[in-house]
Amino acid sequence: MTKKTATIIGAGITGLTAAYGLLKNGWRVRVIESSELLGGLAASVDLSGVPVEKYYHFICREDHELVSFINELGLGDRLSWREASTSCFIDGRIYPFNTPFDLLNFSTVPLTQRIRFGINVLMSQLRSDWYDLDELPAKPWLIRNIGLKAYGAIWDPLLRIKFGKYHDQVSAAWIWHRIHRVARSRTSMLAVNSYGFLQRGCHDLISGIYGKISTHTDFELLRNARVRKIVVDGNSAKGVELATGEFMASDAILSTCAIPGFLQLVDKKDGFFEKLASIDYINVVCMLMLVRKPFTENFWLNVNDPSISFNGVVETTNLNPRPDLDQSKILYIPYYTSADDPKWRATDEDLYDEYVTALKRIKPSFSEDDILEWRVFRDWNAQAVCRVGFRNVMPGFETTVSNLFITDSSQYYPEDRTLSASVRLGRQVTELIDSKGQTCNGSM
Repeated sequence: MTKKTATIIGAGITGLTAAYGLLKNGWRVRVIESSELLGGLAASVDLSGVPVEKYYHFICREDHELVSFINELGLGDRLSWREASTSCFIDGRIYPFNTPFDLLNFSTVPLTQRIRFGINVLMSQLRSDWYDLDELPAKPWLIRNIGLKAYGAIWDPLLRIKFGKYHDQVSAAWIWHRIHRVARSRTSMLAVNSYGFLQRGCHDLISGIYGKISTHTDFELLRNARVRKIVVDGNSAKGVELATGEFMASDAILSTCAIPGFLQLVDKKDGFFEKLASIDYINVVCMLMLVRKPFTENFWLNVNDPSISFNGVVETTNLNPRPDLDQSKILYIPYYTSADDPKWRATDEDLYDEYVTALKRIKPSFSEDDILEWRVFRDWNAQAVCRVGFRNVMPGFETTVSNLFITDSSQYYPEDRTLSASVRLGRQVTELIDSKGQTCNGSM
């Protein structure tokens, strides 16, 4: 029997997970990646001679799909768990923000609202049904539950800076899951949150998947290759055409790129594609710094200061010490933005100058001499804007074009972007594609 061929556009975690699954099920698999790096938003770059993630990632206790996949890949011995502190910089001071006792000492918010905030975290931790929250905007839901002062001190800067002009349109379900996932990473009510990490971060995961699939005789990877269009005949996808003009026939095509990029590849107009076009996205700009010593003791520092444009500093080496960095520490300063935001168009040097000034405001003893290396990374369409009612907009994997399938971060909803959600999508779409066209079984 003739094996069928699947073409996967994009070598991020979802695309590589799908490739892994389809190869196991007897497909020929071709992965087309537009860059040299594998991993998409989970890719790593060389910093001081070792791989470091472009963007920060961590693993929560609820990330069962990811942990299961890590073990299946034989990487379980590289996975560790550790308590990691969170704090909040507000009114010129850093407040610990980990336990109920820290919350009681968060004097910038009235005591009654601090108590309401803690109750909301507990209720969100215990809650599992989110469908009614999909119909509510996050802002009034949070204000009703925790109070206006608490919202302004804790959630407003996170929503406003991340989503900009969309901040008051985000669904309460999206916020609920973010609270739920993190809160369930505590081992007890009084404990500090505990998170997981691989020894070299996402590099271990990407290398683990690629190591399994790269030796398979039915696998092909094209790096630095760009798809010009998905070729559709009638209402059936037949293959892809590369920027070079080469046509590659396929029995199934899976696009794992963000929906705006996918829409540029298909000339199709119907209700399904119109719904896809209605989803808005924001871009990400992230500065990565390698520094001589810890900036703070926190893994995550939320920032609420009107003079600072970003809303957080993520110090991943306070979770994963990374001994291979020879005692150097890693800082991430993320900023989400639309294409019309000056921050998106700012030069790397301008961002550096602005961010160094901001870091000195948070920690006056911080010096540029502490910075060993720094890089700025930008990616289009990094985050879908999950508006009220997003459950009815979120697409499925199967399009209205036969043999054409999609995955996208919008399908994580109500979950935020996580490695575990990427793995879950890769596995689920594998089952769907295989059920539509498998002709023989295989093994790895």
